[in-house]
Amino acid sequence: MSTSTTLLTLRGTSTICLTDTNTKVWIAAHYHFPGVYSCRVPMSSMTSASALPAPSPGTVRLALVRIGTEQFGEEDTRDELFPIIRAMRIAIRPPQRVAFTVQRLRMYKSGTNKNHDHLEESIGCREFAHAEGPMTVYIEVPTRHQVTFHNLLVAIGYWGQASSLTQCLAVEHRAPVLSECAMPLREISGSQALRPFITSLVTDFRDPDIEWAQILPDPLEETKGGLQIQLYVWPMVIIEQHGGGRVLMHHSIS
Repeated sequence: MSTSTTLLTLRGTSTICLTDTNTKVWIAAHYHFPGVYSCRVPMSSMTSASALPAPSPGTVRLALVRIGTEQFGEEDTRDELFPIIRAMRIAIRPPQRVAFTVQRLRMYKSGTNKNHDHLEESIGCREFAHAEGPMTVYIEVPTRHQVTFHNLLVAIGYWGQASSLTQCLAVEHRAPVLSECAMPLREISGSQALRPFITSLVTDFRDPDIEWAQILPDPLEETKGGLQIQLYVWPMVIIEQHGGGRVLMHHSIS
């Protein structure tokens, strides 16, 4: 079978010569959490937020968009990378063990007093996680773009916000074992749901053809939200619980 060669040139980088076979490849990136982190459950209160064991698919896509913009600029990311990011398949394998604890935080909110804006200090609660073992993010991308996405995955340093620091340990070609990864509840069969797995709401892009402006809208224009909320099942079970804390252990959904 004959193949053609594609030259991928992004602003500020050298040209990458790759063989175009019109195929896709799975890339696995392993991440270490050097400290506590808090990937907030969507729709939970900002002043009393619950945390996920790992970032949601939507958070992974947004992190790739952010890193792409930092490395290649907004125009190249929007035109070259975003069509791939919005449609790619993603699988997330959480760490082997995750411990959750609720911490009190000093928080500030804006207020108005006698027509003067000011900051009001208050106390909020937020759930933080501490992981044992790496987390793995799997993405399926066109073979001709694998080098670019390899570099993007390596460059990710936090998930969602700077308090959720992460470090990429390694990137390799490996397809996910789906039973070891978080899955939408609708894809879980009756026999798989017998064990009390952890469930939570997560975010993802609303559809694979979503427009750039729906994810990163112009602040002066009104656009519909580009994210949707789904109910996911995590391959984790509670092995210890006391007070407001709990410890989860990875367990395959099978």
